[in-house]
Amino acid sequence: MLVKNVEELIIHQIATQLATEVVDLIKHIPRYWNINECNQILRSSSSVHANITEGFSHRFYPKQFIRYLSIAIGSSDETKNHLEKLYKDKYIEIKIAQGLIKKYKNLSVRMVNFRNYLRKRHNIK
Repeated sequence: MLVKNVEELIIHQIATQLATEVVDLIKHIPRYWNINECNQILRSSSSVHANITEGFSHRFYPKQFIRYLSIAIGSSDETKNHLEKLYKDKYIEIKIAQGLIKKYKNLSVRMVNFRNYLRKRHNIK
């Protein structure tokens, strides 16, 4: 079965859910914490599903789709980094940080696997 819209992609569903979890998490961060850091994690987490969406719009141009997936992977990794900083700065509990970091790692693996599938299918190096 062919995917007809981006919402059918599991990676998009996961990325959207994780972005919502990050928004909910940030609501509980004290206001005196660096506002730029909060903005960065919000932007990086929403960038994941945004780039999957933009890449999907280029699905008939596999190189472009792969490029956007690569950007989404980078945004996922950036979000993990921000979550680690939130934990190290003691703004979130270890269980919360580890849970979200694990989910972002899983998402990154799924996106890498999908990107590798597209490369192989379209003979792109």
